[in-house]
Amino acid sequence: MDKKFNFSEKLDFNDIDLTAPDRVIAEILLQLPNETNNIIRGKIQPYGGPVLSYTYKKRRFAGIMGALDTADRDEREVTVDIQNDLGEIGQEIHKFECFLYTPEYDKYKYRVFFMKYGIANYPVDLILDESVVRSIPGIGSECVCTCNNREELETLVYHIFNSKRLVVVMQELIRINQAKKAMKSETGIG
Repeated sequence: MDKKFNFSEKLDFNDIDLTAPDRVIAEILLQLPNETNNIIRGKIQPYGGPVLSYTYKKRRFAGIMGALDTADRDEREVTVDIQNDLGEIGQEIHKFECFLYTPEYDKYKYRVFFMKYGIANYPVDLILDESVVRSIPGIGSECVCTCNNREELETLVYHIFNSKRLVVVMQELIRINQAKKAMKSETGIG
């Protein structure tokens, strides 16, 4: 047997930081209270809904007979494409939402982004609001940003939170906090 595998130049076996992206973001969010006089908090939590826009087709029947008539359905050919059964198996998709809020008024929150990643943790996709994307210089116009490692993720998250749009949102949260405190002191409810 002459041929051997030679993966040493093709595969990277170096250990890298593969901390789960939601944990990386949770660590970053812990800084917010200190940086905002304990007014603004951030949270990242699992999310069960869709994180990307999508369309679907709604099926309609022409009538009760169309719904019950199976004769023509039995004659249709069904094509099975074996390509659908090859490739990734057992892939896990983790989805999260990241939002800002003020404890003084917990009914209001501002969703900053959705996040989605697979079993290997990276790459990770952040799905951003268009207004946030437009306020980050050099990011382009894509609302889905992909980070291939922890360093890229941290850099992007700091750019997001330092963006003009997020600064406006945080200022609004500070005003909401002040208004709720003033209302409590005026009414004597504490």
